[in-house]
Amino acid sequence: MNRIILALDTTNLEEAISITKKVKNKIFTVKLGLEFFNAHGKLGIKKFNEIGVNNLMLDLKLKDIPETVYKATKALNDIKFGFLTIHGQGGKSMISRAKKASEEIESKPNIMMVTILTALSDSDLKDMGNNNSVTEQVEKLAKVAKEMEVGVVCSGHEAKIVRKIIGPDLFIFTPGIRMNEDQKDDHRRICTPMESIKNGANKIIMGRSLMAGNIEENLNKVSNSLKI
Repeated sequence: MNRIILALDTTNLEEAISITKKVKNKIFTVKLGLEFFNAHGKLGIKKFNEIGVNNLMLDLKLKDIPETVYKATKALNDIKFGFLTIHGQGGKSMISRAKKASEEIESKPNIMMVTILTALSDSDLKDMGNNNSVTEQVEKLAKVAKEMEVGVVCSGHEAKIVRKIIGPDLFIFTPGIRMNEDQKDDHRRICTPMESIKNGANKIIMGRSLMAGNIEENLNKVSNSLKI
């Protein structure tokens, strides 16, 4: 079972498709976020569908009033994808409406609830008026995910406590994954692939670490580290 999700943080459609064609049999799927979606929209997603990638992770991190999130999700009806991210701090009503919309569109994507972005620290939360530590806030949001029965996106370090809370059946995807020798970039709470999997993650999300240099060699290196 492949555990690697390739994050394609780019506006270059041709390059993204070319890379995906080269490695799609070595990864679980690709993740496309706001950078790509704002440049190419649903037509860009359909290009991935055309090459057989129908389970991609659409990382839009939706957060708005419940009805807007419902309608925004419904508007994705004519593309094929497997996972859609929303912000857990949007609240239970918003999560509920996102789930309802996902069940009503053709792809029926899994809703993945983002906890706290891996670029944030305890001091960042404090600056925003939240006196919880990152770990405490992730724990609270994990309880919401369990109640709402949605998957979780969190740091590999927090995957252990999240898995304990949500149980064995819901997905955990972990960004901010780096090999030991990699640069941290703008992620603060990073984790190695094996640490993340041992802590309970189903899939690890990697982008820059894989794209730097020979992507196929880098994928093999990560896969070997996980003994896939």
